[in-house]
Amino acid sequence: MNLKTSFFASVIAFATATTLIAGSFSQVHAKATANTKKNVADEDIRIVKVDDSNFEKEILHSKAPIILEISSTSCPPCLVMIPTLIGIAKNYRDIKVASVGIDEPNIEKIKNTLPIQAFPTFFLIKDGQIVNRLVGVVKEEQLLQALNYTPSAQAANASKSQAKKPSKKTGDRNLVCKVNGQFHGLKNLVTISFVFGDTEIKNVDIVTDVFVPPEMSDKREEMMAHIRASGKGEVTPTMAGFQMHIDNDCRFMKAMDMKRTSTYGEMRAGLELQGFKCE
Repeated sequence: MNLKTSFFASVIAFATATTLIAGSFSQVHAKATANTKKNVADEDIRIVKVDDSNFEKEILHSKAPIILEISSTSCPPCLVMIPTLIGIAKNYRDIKVASVGIDEPNIEKIKNTLPIQAFPTFFLIKDGQIVNRLVGVVKEEQLLQALNYTPSAQAANASKSQAKKPSKKTGDRNLVCKVNGQFHGLKNLVTISFVFGDTEIKNVDIVTDVFVPPEMSDKREEMMAHIRASGKGEVTPTMAGFQMHIDNDCRFMKAMDMKRTSTYGEMRAGLELQGFKCE
């Protein structure tokens, strides 16, 4: 698929309905905010945040091969993929890792350009052409293979060096991040909690509070039954709607097989890139 032709056609159509926003970011590297919590070092996770304002520069005109992720804050598999993307971005620096948040503004032309049907979706791009596409939770090696990527000697050495880098012993640390979003058109609040050990993420807990408006209250049991049947964690009714809970040891979390090597700072930066507020 030729992205340049498709994107520019979308630009022309979109320009008749709105005014393009100028002076936006050319490239954004997510960083954990040091002044919000003491002793949290800035983490440059090397993931580029993309919207309509910089899609042409960062994606269409990129000389580097690209892994472009389309994610949603209400999608647990999207959250599970964050450490994998951080690892690729840091270890294979000749690959550009980019992310589009489907819940965010200023992405209408991107949605009209890319065939997005599920989350997360990964578009593997070279020279403005989509060479492959993957959907759902995937391994690092699957993404690299889909990109037809062979690490250079420098990239391979950097990856090995990163793997051997000793970690500082700091004891367990907790991280809680929240974001407001939508679940099938309903407002929700997603809370993801972590316990970090010295060398890995020891515990992950994802709670999604879904708010069901009064006019849809008669559909609540049906929605809950559908989620239970999918096996994606526990579902319980609440005063405002219902709550979905995916804990560290549930079948769904184990099936997703989350990579657990990201540090506290990296994971915080990755979630803040997606719009979460962390504490």
